[in-house]
Formats: sequence, C-alpha cells, structure tokens
Amino acid sequence: MCSTTAGNPLTSADNPVEVLNLAKDHGTTYRSVGNVQAKYDFSSFQPLRGLTGTVNLGYDITDVNRVTFYPNNIHLETKNGTDGSYYRTAPSQTNTVLETYLDYRPPANLGPGNLGLTGGYSYARSHAQYSSISAVQLNSNLLGDNGIPPTGIAPVPIDTVTESKLISFFGRAEYNIGDRYLATVSVRRDGSSRFGPGNQWGNFPAASIGWRISREPFMSGIPAISDLKLRASWGKTGNQAFGDYLQFSTYQGCNPKAQVQFGSQFICPFRPSAVDTTIKWESTGTWDVGLDYGIMSGRFSGAIDWYSKHTDNLIFTVPVAAGSNLSNYVTTNIGSMRNWGFELDLNARLLDGGPGGLSWTAGFNATHNANELLRINPNAVGASQILVGDVAGGVGTKIQVLEPGQPINSFFVCQQQYQNGKPVEGKYISLADTVASSCDAASLRAYHDPAPHWMVGFSSSMAYHHLDLSFTLRAWLGNYVYNNVASNLGDYQELSRSAPYNLSTSVLQTGFLAPHYLSDYYVEKGSFLRMDNITVGYTFPWEGRQLRFFANVQNAFTVTGYSGVDPTAGLNGIDNNIYPRSRILTSGLSVQF
Repeated sequence: MCSTTAGNPLTSADNPVEVLNLAKDHGTTYRSVGNVQAKYDFSSFQPLRGLTGTVNLGYDITDVNRVTFYPNNIHLETKNGTDGSYYRTAPSQTNTVLETYLDYRPPANLGPGNLGLTGGYSYARSHAQYSSISAVQLNSNLLGDNGIPPTGIAPVPIDTVTESKLISFFGRAEYNIGDRYLATVSVRRDGSSRFGPGNQWGNFPAASIGWRISREPFMSGIPAISDLKLRASWGKTGNQAFGDYLQFSTYQGCNPKAQVQFGSQFICPFRPSAVDTTIKWESTGTWDVGLDYGIMSGRFSGAIDWYSKHTDNLIFTVPVAAGSNLSNYVTTNIGSMRNWGFELDLNARLLDGGPGGLSWTAGFNATHNANELLRINPNAVGASQILVGDVAGGVGTKIQVLEPGQPINSFFVCQQQYQNGKPVEGKYISLADTVASSCDAASLRAYHDPAPHWMVGFSSSMAYHHLDLSFTLRAWLGNYVYNNVASNLGDYQELSRSAPYNLSTSVLQTGFLAPHYLSDYYVEKGSFLRMDNITVGYTFPWEGRQLRFFANVQNAFTVTGYSGVDPTAGLNGIDNNIYPRSRILTSGLSVQF
C-alpha cells in the first residue's frame, strides 16, 4: 500500500507519495514559433555588385494554463499552515526579433585576399504577462481542482506584466588570404531597457586571427595531417540576464501565506522591492588560443584550447545589511572575477565496416577550469566579503562566501579538530593555528568550492548489421559538496523515540551531541562518474521502410565516494533535502517511410 504519511518533519522533506496521491497539478502549454526571412541581391545595379540585404523577423509565443490543488487533509498543508490551497496560473510570454543587415563582398580581391563587410541592426522585445489567483485555508475539498470553495482567507488575484527591449548595432570585417590566413574584427553596441539612464548602452568589440597551417606548401609532405589550424581571439561580451525593472523601486505582489491582520480581516499587503538604480552591464573579456586538427583524412579530429576570462561589474544577488535597502537581498554589481583553463576535444572513427559491418565512433572531451573572485565593491555591498549559501537547520546560517582571492561560492567553515580520524566535538583550529572551543569569526575560513576542477565526457556509438548501441559517460573531478542533510541530522539531539530512523549515519562516527553546521566535516568530495544515457536499438527492414525498436535508460548509474544521495543535488554545491535524480526508462518504435 502506498504511504501517505507526512515524511520527515526534521528535514522539511515532504513525502512524494503523499503528494502524488492527494495533490493535483495539471496544465496545458501552447507554443508557436515562426521565422520569416527576406533577402535581396543588389548585383543588378552595377555600382552595388556584391551587396546583399537581409531581413529576419521571428517570434516565439508561449501560453500556459496551470492548476495546482492541495487538499486540507494533506500533511504538506498542515506543515505550511495553509490548510488546503488552490492556485491557478496563466503565464504567457511573447518574444519578437527583428534583424536587418547588409553584407558586402567585393567582386574583385582587395590585395592578395578577399574582403567581407557586414553591418546591421537588431531589435528584440520580450513581453510577459502573469495572471494568477490563489486561495488558502480551504473549508472543503469537494470542488477539488474545479474551483475555489469557501475559504478562511479571501482569494488573492494577481496580474503582473513585464517587458524588456534590447537594441543592437553591429559591424564585422573579414579578410581571407587563400583560406590560409584569416582575420576578423567586429563590434557591437547594445542597449538594454534593464539598466537605468546612463548605464543602458555597452560596447563589445572582438578580434580574431587564424592560420591554416595544413594549406602551407611545406605541409604537402605530411599527408597524415589533413587539417591543422592555429587561431587566437579576444572579445568582450555583455550580460544583462537578470529580472526586469530591478533598476527601479517597484512593489512586489502579496504572498497569501504571509497576510497581515487588521481588526477581524486579513490583508495581503504589497511591499517595496530592493533596488540598485546604478546597476550596469556585466562585461567579460576573453582571450582564447586554440589548435584545430584533423588526422588521416579526418578519421581523428578535434581541438585544443586555452582561455582566460576576466569579468567586470559581476552581477550577483547578495544579502545586504538590515535597514540599508528595502529588502534583505539586492541584485547589484559586486566586483570582478577571473576564469581560466583549457579544453581538449577528440572525435574518432575507430571502425568503419561499411554497410552491415561493424562501425564505431567515439568522442572524448575534457575541460579544466579555475576561478577566482578578484575584487568586491564595498560601496555596493558594504563589506569586504559576502556570506551566501543558506542551509537548513540553523537560523540565518550561511555556508559559503564571496571573498577576494578565493573561488566563487567557496565553503566558509571552521576546521574541525580530529583525533584518530574522528572529529572532536567543540574543538576547532583557529586561523592562528591554535585550538578554539567555538566556531566563530576567528576560526571561519574559505575551504574548497563546489566547481569541478575537471569536467570529462565520453560518448560512443556502435552499429553492426541492424543492431546499434550508444552511451554517454560524464565525470566531475575536484568538486566539493556540503552535505546539509547530514549536518542537519548528524547529532544525538535529533534522536526521537517515535522516529528513531531520523538520524544521519554520520553521527555514528562523529558522536556529536549538538549541531555543527559550520564544521568542515560536512564538506565532502563530490567527484563522480555517471552514465547519463544508454540506448540500444534494432532496425527491421520492412517492405522498403525501416522499422526501429529502441530502449533507452537515462541516469543509468553513478559511481561516487559522496555519502549523500546525489553529488549534483542542490544549488551551488549545497545538498539540502533534494529528491534523488530520477532514472528514466524509455522504449519506443519508430517507422521511417
């Protein structure tokens, strides 16, 4: 029989079986995508030979209607204090893009090579409307998800409209000498409505050069190398990927779970949002040096890249001191950071047995990346470091830090003292390398970070006669995870006679009598190897058509030393009561006419 109990109240984790059995959540989504292109060649006018004009017009419209109903007898509602809830939402999104540009290719070479010039304009508009009505404290479950019954608190309708625009002017010049020497210079000027006056426009130039070494005469004596190209580039890009109207002081819609009582009535108030009127474009300058290669007529091919990225005016949502703004969090430019590393890509045709024979192709890629926060703007955040990363259990406990000289979102913990491989309760190593009896500012330090130092992938595809097999492997190496489930349940204070199962097994090693949320003991290695995808198929010839049966497994298995459920669970490396990742098995039949 399926359980409909409340789950574990200590972790705030809901029983998914209860939610599936008792709650109702359904909706429909309608989407329309279209694009129209018109191109005109001016070559019929002799002075304009080589000039073409192009206009692109595209749209993407999405409409959603969703109803969510939680009856008043579900434990989830009792825990939240809503005693039954009904939500109907109808978000819609319309994105339109207009792009027009001129492309000029002179009919005669300019010097020893070919010149190409492009200049244009683009306009993008995003319009979103969010309509909803919600009700809590349902007096009856009779109507279910078909309507709102009498409620203890009046239903709350909300209608929100947001709109943003992005205007761009761009130009590009290309020069190519015999497909051996290549150079490109480009510039964009983007204007976004998401920034305030004086900060709406940004300039983003770029330049690249390339040398196709394999086209040089001295390479003719090395037939094994079919392609070899050395390239280098520098460019600046902008980021405006955050919410609309954050540069204005606006009001946020009310939360029906946080109403205010006035007399005998409950009022759902609107409240002002946090604001930084000076927020500006985040810009990233990137250097890249790479080598593209092909060996044995392309049987082996790939690329090797080294890159370095420097980001200024880094956009981040961070906590601010109480009373310094209209909310506890604000989105602002916090400083600058750097990323650097290299990438390796290799693709191979290992076997080519022809029709009906054994064929095998494989791909391998590896990326090494490191990052460092270079500077924090104290005028924006009011501090030299920023604490982030909320965890369950402690009141206001934050487990990560943004600190110059450290990786982004480094864990901010105390170094536990260990004896015979086990942590000693209440004993820490301070920054002065002395034993401390409490985890305070004198002991907190940046310790590892959630970003993997290496990301490795391997894919394989094999076919023999009518049978095919493919799979994808992925590995992260060098990343760390904060096990919040263990830290929240890893002490004997959580022992309950009615629920003896609620302790983390880590307590058998630590013997902790009280919570130690900020102990480095709970920062674990999160390296893993995961089989993301396996597909097996068989194709039957059928009267000139192809009938293919296939079976697929997603998230087949994971190999890891992490003690939690999933090393990729949670946000920014904090494993906080997240349901396990689903394993999906799919089978199907496809017919090709």
